[in-house]
Amino acid sequence: MPPYNTINVHPPHHSLSDLTTDTFDVIVIGSGWAGRTLTPRVVKAGMSVVIIESELVGGDCPFWACVPSKVLLESRTALDASLAVGGARENFKQDPKVDAKATFARRDAFTANWDDGKVLVPMVQAAGAQLVRGTGKLVGEKRVEVSSIDGDSKVLVARQAVVLGTGSEPIIPDIPGLAEAKPWTPRQATSSSTVPERLVILGAGAVGCEMATAYSSFGSKTTLISSTAEILPRLDDEAGRLVRQSLEAEGVDILLSSQVTGVVRRANSSVKLSLASGKSLEADELLVATGRRPRIVGIGLKELGIQEDGAPIPVDESLCAKAVKGGWLYATGDMNGRNTTTHGSKYHGRIVGNAIIARAHGLKLDGVPFDKYSATADQNAVPQVVFTTPTVASVGQTRKAVLKAGSLDRVRFMTATLNSIASRIKNDRAQDGWGQLVIDLGTNRILGATFVGDDVSEVLHSATVAVVGGMTLERMAHAVPSFPTVSEIWLTLLDAADL
Repeated sequence: MPPYNTINVHPPHHSLSDLTTDTFDVIVIGSGWAGRTLTPRVVKAGMSVVIIESELVGGDCPFWACVPSKVLLESRTALDASLAVGGARENFKQDPKVDAKATFARRDAFTANWDDGKVLVPMVQAAGAQLVRGTGKLVGEKRVEVSSIDGDSKVLVARQAVVLGTGSEPIIPDIPGLAEAKPWTPRQATSSSTVPERLVILGAGAVGCEMATAYSSFGSKTTLISSTAEILPRLDDEAGRLVRQSLEAEGVDILLSSQVTGVVRRANSSVKLSLASGKSLEADELLVATGRRPRIVGIGLKELGIQEDGAPIPVDESLCAKAVKGGWLYATGDMNGRNTTTHGSKYHGRIVGNAIIARAHGLKLDGVPFDKYSATADQNAVPQVVFTTPTVASVGQTRKAVLKAGSLDRVRFMTATLNSIASRIKNDRAQDGWGQLVIDLGTNRILGATFVGDDVSEVLHSATVAVVGGMTLERMAHAVPSFPTVSEIWLTLLDAADL
């Protein structure tokens, strides 16, 4: 692919002059999954929709985030799977490596070479929405001003609702010299077609750990810097420990409880990092993966009584902005901070679409848990997968969250080593994984589950269903997993509970 800064994120088609009207039932600012999910629902209900997009249609997911990052990781996963099984690995005459060039080419195909006109624009149009390129700004009740890159502007009016789905932006910490060093953000990491000989990653959350996994497999000498005592700090420490040990075994240097105090980009383009410990590091490239914040500045929220301070927008269970009267402004995905995953945005799109239709018909929404107008799963059943080696899959409460909330006296934990014949069949070198259930003491219901190991992403949905459905351990004991499958993880955990 061409260098990131040469990608045209403002294609010339779908300009303001192409709009056939300036009044729509629903205006969506941002073309991510939430808007693309709600569109066919409200169109089927007889409403008109316009989607406003300031960059490539589809948002970060298909071009810079979920899709390209998983493609970069899959080549290593496939190679590891081949080398792990006798009868397959013997066909390799020498120790094989991931082919970075071929992996990048495959990634380019999945992103359509950063051309949104091949898949994403047709998807929006097939859903029945009009599309316009520009920046949307709220300028009154149900009124949005669209400004194009060439300076034109027009005010659009919504009859029913305005939906905010502008996503998020990376946080660049206030470290002397860091911004001036022009580090990689996740966008550059997922779109690069070169492998730095030495790569330092600042931040050891999901993105940092996944990119350490990918780039170390490409041959980059990778260093991961974490400000916390263990990597993957939002998950249980045992999950972080197992992933850390695997990364270290692959040659990744991991610095825990470390702080960067200064960064300098040298004349030869290398980067020098100074640490609070007094030590320093040098790298050919630096990736900053220290978190994200909602992209809310400059979209007219102040005039509606909503702070533009980088904090998520407070919403009710139908994802309507609490500060705005009349139930017409919705915030989805990263904008409300309740569920910042791609699958969370799809979920939000479904809930918001249902809510818009209901309110258009005069229905009062009471926020009943688990009805079609309430994003109840955001509160207690958000699933997440970190595609490292081993994989980490989690849903609902974790031990760390329980301890932070001070509710240790209301739950118990079922913890077990995950070792099954299924994992051994799939991988001669399989390492024992780890799993934990969080159980409500009063009802014996499953409140959360965390799995670490090969292929555990494939059992996460069963845990999500158990949490959403309020399943008890006693009932789960009758959900018999097929042999030999990774689902037998559940048997190990039930054995730990003496069931």
